[in-house]
Amino acid sequence: MLSIYIFIFIVPVFIYIYKVEKTNPFEYLKLTKNSLKGILIGTIVSLMLIGLLIIKNILIGSFHMNFNIGILWISGMLVGFLEEIPVRGFLLQKLDSKYSFWTANLITTFIFTSLHIPTWINSGTNILQSSITTAMVSLAFGYLFKEYKSLWVTIICHSVFNLCIWIGL
Repeated sequence: MLSIYIFIFIVPVFIYIYKVEKTNPFEYLKLTKNSLKGILIGTIVSLMLIGLLIIKNILIGSFHMNFNIGILWISGMLVGFLEEIPVRGFLLQKLDSKYSFWTANLITTFIFTSLHIPTWINSGTNILQSSITTAMVSLAFGYLFKEYKSLWVTIICHSVFNLCIWIGL
């Protein structure tokens, strides 16, 4: 499944950027400039999210974390790369070159959220609640990407966010 995703989403993005945009895909995707700053900001935002989720769970009396999530630990680390490269690294930047940032971010958020719906249907997840949460997070990720000019911010935040959900935070 991982290799299919890489060949359907990641490889075409890299080929398009290299052949059509005629630039280094890593630079275009904002993976080279501001890397340390992006990693630092991503880590800080992620730690703040973890803190808020812990406080929320303490306040509502629901603190049942499951660290035994098996291979999801690896998936959690990879999902940031696999979803952020085509969505914010590529799509958001392409749309931002044609529309205002917030219009581009809204379109990207709609597409990003829609892509998750089949998984939610398959797993019996509350689609409305998950759509709202995912849309809010996606808008925030888009803003962080624009603000800090580094895809590392969203890669780290996205991975940590998913891990928090999977362990029950």
